[in-house]
Amino acid sequence: VCTLSHALSGLSVIATCFPTAAEPFSPPQGDAAQSTVCDRHMAVQRRLVVVEEIVEKTVEHLATEVKGLLGLLEELAWNLPPGPFSPAPDLLGEDGF
Repeated sequence: VCTLSHALSGLSVIATCFPTAAEPFSPPQGDAAQSTVCDRHMAVQRRLVVVEEIVEKTVEHLATEVKGLLGLLEELAWNLPPGPFSPAPDLLGEDGF
């Protein structure tokens, strides 16, 4: 029962804070408690947008760094001398002599 009342209360806050697209947003009048909850909800939503932007920029930065590191590793791999586990070069070619 408590969970249902909390869910209904949450839906009420969402409906108050986020009217339908046809309705322009107007802050609730009268109930200070509901207005405070709505203000907190809107503040959390704004903060989530900021966090999302930071995460997206961080992911883009890390992707660029990884790409650069992979390029360096590939360049190093081409410049390494042949090791004991490298395939032996075919000095005679496919046909031999």
